[in-house]
Amino acid sequence: MQDKYRTLMRWSYDAVQRLYSEIPYRMSGSGGAFPAWHYFLELTRRCNLRCRMCQYIHFLEEVPGAQQKEGELTTEEWKDVIHQTGRMSLLTFTGGEPLIRKDFPELLEFASRQSLTHIVTNATLLDAAMAETFVRFAPRRTGGRGLNFIGVSLEGPAEVHDDIRRQPGAFGKAAAGLALLREYRARAGKTCPMVHITSVIQAHNLDSLPLMPGIIADLGADVLNLVTETRMHDLPGLGEHTPGTWKTSDIDWPRIPRNALQDALRKTEEEARLRHVELRLPRMPREELLRYYSTGVEVKHYQCRSPWNTIIVGRTGDVYPCWLIKIGNVREQSLKSIWNAGMTKAFRRACRSGLFPVCPGCCFIEYRGEKK
Repeated sequence: MQDKYRTLMRWSYDAVQRLYSEIPYRMSGSGGAFPAWHYFLELTRRCNLRCRMCQYIHFLEEVPGAQQKEGELTTEEWKDVIHQTGRMSLLTFTGGEPLIRKDFPELLEFASRQSLTHIVTNATLLDAAMAETFVRFAPRRTGGRGLNFIGVSLEGPAEVHDDIRRQPGAFGKAAAGLALLREYRARAGKTCPMVHITSVIQAHNLDSLPLMPGIIADLGADVLNLVTETRMHDLPGLGEHTPGTWKTSDIDWPRIPRNALQDALRKTEEEARLRHVELRLPRMPREELLRYYSTGVEVKHYQCRSPWNTIIVGRTGDVYPCWLIKIGNVREQSLKSIWNAGMTKAFRRACRSGLFPVCPGCCFIEYRGEKK
């Protein structure tokens, strides 16, 4: 029964999200949109790990630790942002590592009393106190206000994961944190927060991908998400320039031999079926996924509705409909005024006309097929 309920909730979520953005995407020639309903709140770029494929690795390695906190929104500023999002929103706390902020439990409580919430974390800081906090602010099952699910990044078994994270013991700390979360969840008689494990498909973990369903089952997690690796965030000055500034050749695209990737995906799917693990793959046909890592894909075959329903608030208050372009700052304007400002509408019109050369690999874009 619980599996059927989860399937229904996911189907409902996907359907509402698509309809909510599809109507203005198709009908608003001006680039206008309904109020945003999914907010990504980048609380910080600080992190206790140094992952090989991290979009912020240059920031983490080049900016001195004491300076990495400079300019971050304060607790009260973040509360004001959360208050502006409205009661029917989905709020995703991300980073960096959001748990590194001492005020995170306070922000989670504030947000969870009004909205559905979601956390993206490496789980290495998930101790007993934080696990209890997560469960306390979670609904009894998905769909209610509060912490519905957490996304945890695991790239393979311990030795592979720790090598990619560049920190010995990272896998063990995450596994221990998830065990605590399961314990507190069981005590409370709740199914939330659900645990979604995300693995980035990359050369470093390709051989161990088929092991992931077994790891997910052993950890008691609910979903395994495989996502594409993208190097878009390596671009200097991302968000500060017109998105058309960059060419496809400006990015060091990830490459994996076609046959090796095809074999790894096939084995992973077989293991997921045997282990009864819900496996979610990138939103593109298998042939496109193989092509993405072997020769690259053509952006004309994709579309993106994300700017019609999603907004990102960065750690210093900068606001983006997509990381490609900054459209304002919450220290200077309200989210409402930024959302349908002229610059935002112009970006949506540009996206509808055709995506940008640096968009492939982003988890928000959708394959629309080859036009004849």
